[in-house]
Amino acid sequence: MTTEGQQSMSWLFFSPSGRVSRLPYFLGWLLWAAMSGFVLTRMFANEDNDIALALWTLILVVGALVSTASIALMTIKRLHDIGYPGQLTICLFIPVLSPVLFIALCLWPGTDGPNDYGDE
Repeated sequence: MTTEGQQSMSWLFFSPSGRVSRLPYFLGWLLWAAMSGFVLTRMFANEDNDIALALWTLILVVGALVSTASIALMTIKRLHDIGYPGQLTICLFIPVLSPVLFIALCLWPGTDGPNDYGDE
């Protein structure tokens, strides 16, 4: 992967600035879900091994913290793409609104052309 590609990945997952379209947003969520699913399967596979289970539990907790921050930052960029302020990301932390917001952001097209938050 080139330096430019690495910057793009770090921007996508760990920067609140700019805009992101529906597909990268959905794929970012999918990546975090797949990684969490992998760690959970490793935890279930090591239920009888206390040391391995503790290690996989630690990995799950650290991964959950990193993925939560990353998903919030991606959501800020997705909200910017449809012309809304990033503060609405707080709705992700309201259990009833979280799935509704996720589905809406995956389906709602972004604004054409530049908006207050950047170019397309």
